[in-house]
Amino acid sequence: MCGKCKVGVHLKIGKDHKILNINDIGKQEDTIIFSEVLCEEHSNQACCLFCNTCNKFICLKCTTKFHNGHELIEEEDYNKGKVELKPKKKIEIKLEIFKEYTTDLTYIQFIAVCSDGSMWMGDSLKSKLQHVKLRENRTEVITSINTKINGMAKTHSNNILVTTTGETKLKLINTMTWEITDTRYDVKPLYPTCIHVTRDHRVIIGAWSGGKVFPATGRSVVVVMDQEGKQLQEYEHDKHTKGLFTYPGRVTCTSNGNICVVDLLDKDGRGRVVVLSPGGDILGTYTGHPDVNTEEKPFIPIGILTTPSDNIVVTDMNNHLLHILTIQGQSITYYNLHDMDILHPYSLDLSTSGTIFIGCVNKTNSPDTTKAKLYELKFSGF
Repeated sequence: MCGKCKVGVHLKIGKDHKILNINDIGKQEDTIIFSEVLCEEHSNQACCLFCNTCNKFICLKCTTKFHNGHELIEEEDYNKGKVELKPKKKIEIKLEIFKEYTTDLTYIQFIAVCSDGSMWMGDSLKSKLQHVKLRENRTEVITSINTKINGMAKTHSNNILVTTTGETKLKLINTMTWEITDTRYDVKPLYPTCIHVTRDHRVIIGAWSGGKVFPATGRSVVVVMDQEGKQLQEYEHDKHTKGLFTYPGRVTCTSNGNICVVDLLDKDGRGRVVVLSPGGDILGTYTGHPDVNTEEKPFIPIGILTTPSDNIVVTDMNNHLLHILTIQGQSITYYNLHDMDILHPYSLDLSTSGTIFIGCVNKTNSPDTTKAKLYELKFSGF
């Protein structure tokens, strides 16, 4: 609680109130009444269980959303001393540059790693889509297609799905023949903005109604389709019929089906990360870290991916940061890439060997405007 509540309410009015630091609960010998402990995640809910896996008190909402399969302790057993409290582990995040490549693009806005180690890279500024091989310190172009794309994702057969301006259908690029064809994935009357292909071959598409992007006036949705293009789910409104998104710029998902969306809020690139359960409940909304994101340095999210351990990683371009989030979208930490001389991180993808690729952009007044950098990073701790 804040100091005002402590002095003005709990000490002044409630003479018999006993104030405990939530971190000290369990250290004293008194019996703990779970219903008197408010949930950290849902402030209007009283706790009813103790999660021994996560070392925290939780409410009923938490049990199904966040703690399914965890070791849950009831109040009676907790107060009988049957619980051995575990100290919270400090997560040590490590990132190191494994390789660095120079490209002939200005903006590496989209990247997709193929199973053979080659890569597709998209630069909407130059209306260029490249299939490249990664050499010692540079990219070697296999083929180049002059097309402006708004989104890109690799299929399990190593072909490439793209969104193009003014088209309601996704296009498919055959990586053997370079033929570009229409697909079954059609969000008409909307226009696709971003794509992600899941491990079980579903296609997740962000879409909007077109026209002027900001201020937003039309529809913004996320659609899930099966391999045949049949719509399985649509996310547009929360339970209060309020729109979930302003403009879905990027999308991905976790292994349990949580939908993770980079939602752009204004023309300056300010944004947030919205995480939804498969059923459409908002699990978390991340708007940046207070230590590094301010009015002068707003959160500018662009690239997003999920790691094999189901943490969410987001680029913060102008601040040269990676934000690392939990499966529900809560902050774990942030990492300053500027300290590694990685500037303006934009796009993200995972390699087949488990490293992270970061595609960067060059500022227009840079002496090497057409030589944007691509980095391959080893990572641990998330």
